[in-house]
Amino acid sequence: MNLMAASKRWRNRFIRIGAIKNGSGISTVISTVIVSSALLTILVISSFFSGNILELQMASTEFEQAKANMMLLDEVIQDVALRRGSGGYVQFNQRSGGINVIEHADRISIYAKTNATYREMIYNSTPLISLDYRGGTHASSADTVMRGTNSVMVQGLNASLSHLRVEAGQGVWIRLDYYRVRIVEMGTLPLNTLNGTIQFIGITFLRLERGKIGGLDLLNVKVQNIGINTTSYTYNGGSISIETVLGSKTESYSFSSDAQKVVVMLTEVWIRISTA
Repeated sequence: MNLMAASKRWRNRFIRIGAIKNGSGISTVISTVIVSSALLTILVISSFFSGNILELQMASTEFEQAKANMMLLDEVIQDVALRRGSGGYVQFNQRSGGINVIEHADRISIYAKTNATYREMIYNSTPLISLDYRGGTHASSADTVMRGTNSVMVQGLNASLSHLRVEAGQGVWIRLDYYRVRIVEMGTLPLNTLNGTIQFIGITFLRLERGKIGGLDLLNVKVQNIGINTTSYTYNGGSISIETVLGSKTESYSFSSDAQKVVVMLTEVWIRISTA
């Protein structure tokens, strides 16, 4: 009887020990799975946020580089405009953004007025062209004027013919255009035939022309001076007004001269823009 009781006690002990061992094994596996799942979830979330942050930083860096490149491109264009046949280029990275050469329907017209009734058109441009850089979807910026003005007339040799700015709205854009003319009073010279003087007024317009367009991630925007054309118009001395019209915008520059003659010298500079 005692032998059977002892045998029963040992059997129950072995059963309990087996159950504890089996229970401990199941608990370890479940804990490992839970910890691994938590770590994997944290890793996925961290990778997602770090990827977004990296993308934002890269887009911001590329956009700031594009701003510097657009300023450089403007300088190259205005420098090339001084020398017939000269050229240059600026390289753009188009990983998330891209530059476009856009033709618009608007034109610039220039008129000379010598009195209340006489008004002569001395220039009518071809459709105007702008250079627009589109920032990437992760780029951000505020409206900023980087150079020049949106006026259609500027005065003096140091006045910029460009208007370079950042526009935010439907995406972020860097826009560069030359929708204006420069007017300079160039001085007077003796006019021997009339024993008087002749006054010179200089008008300069920089006209962009679209060339071959193409390219992938790294794009070279090439500019070339393909011609300079100067036309002169002579008027009797006295009061004269130069009007510039762009769409609904009209601006004028008026002056009076004691010279017997006034010569208006209109210079058109042709700049070809190409990317291929």
